[in-house]
Amino acid sequence: MGKTNIVFRIARWAAVGTALVWGGSAQAAKPTGEAVVAAMTGQAQVRVFSGPVHEGKTELKDLFEGASVGENVRVTTGKDGRLCMVCSPGAILCVAPNTEFEIRQLRHTADGLPKSGEDLIRRIHVNLLRGRILVQAGVPIPTLDVQVETPAGTVAAQGGSFVVAQGGQGRWHVLSEAYELAVTPRNGTRMELKAGEAAWMAAAGEDRGQFQREDAVQNPKLYQFELCNAFFADLEPFIHHERPFDREGLGQYIGATESFYSLDSGALVTDASPTIRPSVAAVRPVVLPRPGEGAPGGRWDEIRIWRWYEDLGAVKGVNYIPRTAVNSVEMWMEDTFDPETIDEELGWAQEAGYTSIRVQLQFAVWQADPDGFRDRVDKLLEMAAKHGLRVVPVLFDDLNRAGEPPRVGPQPEPVPDEHNSRWVPSPGADAVKDRNQWPALEKYVQDVMGRFKRDKRVLYWDLYNTAGNGGLGEESLPLLDQTFNWARAIEAAQPLAVPAWREFGSAMAARKLERSDLITFQSFDSAESIEARIQLLQRYNRPIICSDWLMRQVGNDFKQVLPVFAIYRVGWFNQGLVSGKTHRPIQEARYRAEKDPDVWQQDVLNNDGTPYDPEEVELIQGFRFLEAP
Repeated sequence: MGKTNIVFRIARWAAVGTALVWGGSAQAAKPTGEAVVAAMTGQAQVRVFSGPVHEGKTELKDLFEGASVGENVRVTTGKDGRLCMVCSPGAILCVAPNTEFEIRQLRHTADGLPKSGEDLIRRIHVNLLRGRILVQAGVPIPTLDVQVETPAGTVAAQGGSFVVAQGGQGRWHVLSEAYELAVTPRNGTRMELKAGEAAWMAAAGEDRGQFQREDAVQNPKLYQFELCNAFFADLEPFIHHERPFDREGLGQYIGATESFYSLDSGALVTDASPTIRPSVAAVRPVVLPRPGEGAPGGRWDEIRIWRWYEDLGAVKGVNYIPRTAVNSVEMWMEDTFDPETIDEELGWAQEAGYTSIRVQLQFAVWQADPDGFRDRVDKLLEMAAKHGLRVVPVLFDDLNRAGEPPRVGPQPEPVPDEHNSRWVPSPGADAVKDRNQWPALEKYVQDVMGRFKRDKRVLYWDLYNTAGNGGLGEESLPLLDQTFNWARAIEAAQPLAVPAWREFGSAMAARKLERSDLITFQSFDSAESIEARIQLLQRYNRPIICSDWLMRQVGNDFKQVLPVFAIYRVGWFNQGLVSGKTHRPIQEARYRAEKDPDVWQQDVLNNDGTPYDPEEVELIQGFRFLEAP
């Protein structure tokens, strides 16, 4: 069950229930619909007919965003695979990892001879073989027939929102999130579930199945579908009319650069939308709707990103803000931008052995003064290059220590004895969630990246720091995804990345890593935990950089962590260079070490440039990758 309030979700779906119907009169309505993959993470495949259905020839194909399938297909998700599938005629299927199901019907039909469009029944029938699905189908109407068949029985509804999930001991759990539905155990009695009610059914024997009501809170993980919660919290971007499905709007919503592609072309089916599949017999190439790896504006292929990484040598970096700034607003505003201090501190960074800096930009400052902001970024790049440092600009940031949105103007003084108390996000949470504000964010991305997209002083672009932080969770996922689309369209000469920072198996983390050119992550855990994360991330077969680390009081320090990075050839950026207004040396209350509360949490140099611990500087200066075997 998602975080979105069910009352608001159903209010939105009330308008959607009929909007996801292929429009037209009874004479014009086509018999069959299709399911379009609107969002996904991980791996998923579909077994489709490769010729006329009666010939029985099938083929296994990979799914991708923008792919469409029809009836008589079997969909399977891997251990990290998640799908959101928009189905005509009138529902959305959210599919969890390790799930397998067959699409039996997606069609307009009738009980008896139809006399008008009102006699047509929209049937969406699925056979769920294993795993979990969430069905969103709007306000119930008599002409909608949704069925999910399981080995233990059938779930039927005329709309609403409900989950069917495989549990242990042969049980299949059902939760009605909104409106009523019916559960019929195999060869058993039909039972009704009201909104908010849950039950399970199981095959007790060859003749009859079991049915038992239960409390939904007993199995909360069965009802969580974070990917769909994020991507379909607002359907208005592509639902514009009362009845027809807006194909073009959906394509824009998911960032498609090409038309949707049918994966079961050639099968003997009648398409409900000829504009999507103009010829069912035609062979369409299986390509990503976004540019593929290696294509202009596409994700860098493995050869290119590895060549880039190997040419760099060991990346030894630091997350940087000058000692005179309390947050990124104060760092970049014209009145408080401090080039003298920055130049001095970057000289210290060079002496300490660093090769790069990672710097948070600030949308609010750009919005107030775009020309001046770009000039100040250019000035920082100039000073960094002077000291042999390359820069990783960070465009967006959800970290909000101050609990306030960013505001230009004089910034408050730091809270005494409190770690990083005045840090504000970029942009504020309202802009993250409100699509009406996104045009300004898009212009910001285009303006800043467009100015420096061929600049060799920029190492790579970090698009979004700690996306989902500050309580936003998956609400940041649509903006994160759209930022990738905006950035890809610029075709920068530098690679793009967004770091994973918690719940590495989540839809948020998967989305970040699957769309990034190189793999980046953040961790303030022990060296053993960092090593385990690196081993997990190696499956992406791409260079790895730890973009944020250092929390000395828990053992996340130079002596213990740098050997791990050296062995695995992982670049890095520790948190904090010079002790200043951010108070990063002060331990956060929740991570305070009772035995040694005065150990610096972060930063490496005192405000006069001398090291906090000279041995740490020696380790930075001497850091090398272990030679590849």
